[in-house]
Formats: sequence, C-alpha cells, structure tokens
Amino acid sequence: MSSARVAMDLTREAVAATLRQVAALAAGSTLVMTFLLPIDYLEPEDRPMLEWAQKGVATSGTPFATLFAPAEMLALARDAGFKEARHVAGTSHVQRYFAARADGLRPSSGEDFVIATT
Repeated sequence: MSSARVAMDLTREAVAATLRQVAALAAGSTLVMTFLLPIDYLEPEDRPMLEWAQKGVATSGTPFATLFAPAEMLALARDAGFKEARHVAGTSHVQRYFAARADGLRPSSGEDFVIATT
C-alpha cells in the first residue's frame, strides 16, 4: 500500500489513526508513506522552496497540517503496531536515478519515506 503526498495534509492524530488502520492488515503487509520534513531538516538550498510552498498552500486555505522529523514518523509507525519501520531519505535516490542527468535535476531534500511492515 502506498500513501504519497498525503501526510502533510493530515493532522498528527489522523496520520496516527491511518497508520493504526494499516498496521491492522494481514501480516506481511507493507506501507510506503511519504512525509514532509521540518525546515531545519532540509538542505539550505531547498528551504526557500518549502517556505514558498507553505505560503502558497496557506494562501489557498489549505496549509500543511504536519511536518515530521524522521524519528517522529518512525515512532508513530511503531506505536501504531508495525513490526518493522524504516526511514528512507528522499535524497537517497539521487545517485541511482538522477546522477546521469545533464540538466542537474534532483529531488528536494524535503520529502522522505517511511516503509513499514506488519
């Protein structure tokens, strides 16, 4: 199961409830969920983009509800009942998928993954 670009729109309580519901699925089920990082966790060159995005969504009336530190997201997954949970930095894919790009495109350091298995 995957949940991409959703956690930032949910309250902390809603993220925890979602994790609990998924953790109750059949043994061996896996969830991959992305989450946005607090600004202090971003590379300095990526911080203006998060600030710009936060202003934009706030202006539209749908501000980001949550930003999670990796340890906090792992704790939520484990507290929800997942047997295994690991953090994968979004930037960990740079070498594999972006290194050969001539245009220099790379992912922001602002969105990471939690991979959790029941």
